[in-house]
Amino acid sequence: MRTYLGKVIDESLVKEKGFNATVREEGFALDETVLNAALSDEQKYYPADYAAYEELAAMDATAPQMDAVDDKPKYIPSPTFAQKMLRADEVIQDRYDELKNYALRFKKLKSRISKKFDSINQGRLHFVKLSVAGKTLKLYLNMDIKDTDPKFHCKDMSDKKTYVTVPVLLRIKSGRAVRYAKMLIDQCAELHGLKENPKFEEIDAIATVEQFLYGEEGADDAE
Repeated sequence: MRTYLGKVIDESLVKEKGFNATVREEGFALDETVLNAALSDEQKYYPADYAAYEELAAMDATAPQMDAVDDKPKYIPSPTFAQKMLRADEVIQDRYDELKNYALRFKKLKSRISKKFDSINQGRLHFVKLSVAGKTLKLYLNMDIKDTDPKFHCKDMSDKKTYVTVPVLLRIKSGRAVRYAKMLIDQCAELHGLKENPKFEEIDAIATVEQFLYGEEGADDAE
């Protein structure tokens, strides 16, 4: 008896049907030519086994493939303004509350929180924007960098499309910077002819952020 691809070959069957494959070694290189010849012989002489092989091959082809390991870093969306503000320390939150109320005290101004900013506008007029990065509160104002006092160390952002309407940036990292911010807000308001609202009532800026992020019920839970 001889074996071919693990099959027992009946010598009488070889003589009867002219099976002409021979294997003189227990192991040999199984290249594509040899494999195709073996499958052809199996299909001819062992149709039942070949059918089972075809069925298994079809199952392998349709089976779900394991996902390849992806070495690329997964995309993690950046936190929004609201998320960053609620994670900020108390000092930043207090400064944000103080400056937002200081800016809102002018007539017909409304605040709108978006993904990156808290924008304070009067209709289509963009007045100021507030954002936060790390331990720095940022104030953007609708004015020309040339009209700011050099001691404020403001930055001109007019070359960036996002800030074209509020091109003056003041980074707020200290109590002195908060005073500078108020001076610039007053200057910007005067530039655009905004009038102070004597009936203005201060708001809880952090509570409005919580309400924006979680809704009214979620804000209550967050407390």
